[in-house]
Amino acid sequence: MSTAYIELEILADFFNTYDRRTRFEGDVGEEHLQHSQHLYAWLLEHQLIDEQDEVTEQVLERALELRMEARKMIVNNEFDHAEDGWEAVNELMNQFAFTIRFRDDSAQLHPAHHDGMNGVARLVGLIFELKRNQMWHRIRVCSAPDCQWVFVDHSRPGTGRWCTMKACGNRAKNKAYRARNKQL
Repeated sequence: MSTAYIELEILADFFNTYDRRTRFEGDVGEEHLQHSQHLYAWLLEHQLIDEQDEVTEQVLERALELRMEARKMIVNNEFDHAEDGWEAVNELMNQFAFTIRFRDDSAQLHPAHHDGMNGVARLVGLIFELKRNQMWHRIRVCSAPDCQWVFVDHSRPGTGRWCTMKACGNRAKNKAYRARNKQL
């Protein structure tokens, strides 16, 4: 799997820390980042911070804001309305600082932060790299209103609609089939 797809998987997992899949009517989903310790564990699991790094409630607020605003910018996201396009994300970017490191064969963006904020800034860097490499369209939101799971589209055209054809895709196609046959 290429580096871009690994980065996409990390971001999809980040977006899914707020699980919007509904289990019953009126279910608002499940927030997995309720405390700074939860964010610490998530960042550590994805190797975005070191064990000695500290994650504060302020860092958690930034991470939740980043998750909400960046999720709105997923290409096929019809569930979250972004009135100002990328402007909210761009405004949020003012809270992050980066340096550029050059090598013989590349240049890399490096966060100029410490502790947990460094991990959140690394997520921002992933978004930047995916946009720059024209891979952002590969991150998608499941079109099923009761799912909304964020997934990485591995299809050739990059136009996947459902997180999995076995569940959400199958349900949607069966619903459309029943609707067509009901009219006959």
